[in-house]
Order: sequence, then C-alpha cells, then structure tokens
Amino acid sequence: MSAADGAAPLVARYAGPRPDPMYHVVLLAMCSGVLVLAAVLSVRNQSQVVLPILGLPLPELCLARRLTGWGCPGCGMTRCFIALMHGDWLAAWRYNPSGIWLFALMAAQIPFRAIQLWRIRRGLPELNTGWTAQILLGLLIVLMLGQWVLRAIGLPI
Repeated sequence: MSAADGAAPLVARYAGPRPDPMYHVVLLAMCSGVLVLAAVLSVRNQSQVVLPILGLPLPELCLARRLTGWGCPGCGMTRCFIALMHGDWLAAWRYNPSGIWLFALMAAQIPFRAIQLWRIRRGLPELNTGWTAQILLGLLIVLMLGQWVLRAIGLPI
C-alpha cells in the first residue's frame, strides 16, 4: 500500500542496531548509587570512611596499600567523592585530584543516561558521542597515573 492508496504513510524509524535500554538503566543506577552513598557516608580523621548513624568505620579497600603500604592511583577516590558531595573541594583535591574529574564524569552520566533511555522509548537513535568518551577516559587515566607518580616522588599537589 502506498500513500496514494489512502493509507497513512509509515513513519521512518531508526534502522540501526537495536539499542539496549538495560545497559543505560544499569549505568544510571550505578552512578546514582555511588553519588547517593557519597552523600550519606562521611570521613573521620581524614582517613576513615564512616557509616552514618552507627559511626562504624569501613575497612580500607585498597589491596595495594594493604599489601605494599603504597597507595594506588585510585587511593582516596572514595573520600574524594564524599568530600565533593559534602561541598569540601579542598579536601577532595587532597584525597585524590583526579577524583574530581571522575566525579564530574560520573555525575554527567545521570542526565546523559536518562536522555538515552528517553530516546530509546521514543524509537529515536541513541546519541552518539563518537570518540569523546574514549578521549575523556584516556585523559582520566593519564591524570590518575600522573598524580600518583607526582605523589610517589614526593611532589606536593
């Protein structure tokens, strides 16, 4: 049937690979969960992450620090996120400067994934970020390793 036969024309739909909404739901939930936990947890004595109400410190998670005594490039990331959620930018920088950028990338995932889910529900193609995501991830890795090396050789940052 064609439009000339009186039938309604078909609406063109995106014909690319079928998007996976669960991928976006999982990333949205993970990023939201991390930010909510960062808002709820607190830091005591600049070294211990503490559970609210109970006041119990969480165990140190860094295996590298436990085995070698040396922190890894991600050491301080949890405390950095907590400090950022509590508005303490200076403490966040001291805990892990690259954590500020990771926090920003994670926070940006919440509206981005919500928009992606909205587009999928309406039959629209997902937004394509091209190489942006890979470049930002590469930059984050360079920043993490860079700040780790600078701290390891004793330079204050």
